[in-house]
Amino acid sequence: MRMRKTCLDCREAAAEHLQFMPTAQQFICNKCKALSSVQTFEQTRDGVFFCRCEHCGVKNSIVRTGMTPSQPGLLPVTGVIQ
Repeated sequence: MRMRKTCLDCREAAAEHLQFMPTAQQFICNKCKALSSVQTFEQTRDGVFFCRCEHCGVKNSIVRTGMTPSQPGLLPVTGVIQ
C-alpha cells in the first residue's frame, strides 16, 4: 500500500511560508498615496534609487537607508521619476 505525502518536511514548509510573506520595508507612493511594499531596489543610470508602486506602477525615488527589504521600516520618498 502506497501512502500519499500529506505533510511537508521542514524545508518545504519554510519555503512555502516565505513565499507568501510580504517584505517589511514600505513606502508611501507620491502619485496614488497608497502604502506599498518594497519588492526590489532599482537604480537609474544617474545613481538614483527607486522602487515601483505595487498599485499604480510609478517609479518613486527613495532614500536608501542601507537596510535590506526584509528589515522593517518606512522609506522616505523624495519624488517621482518619469
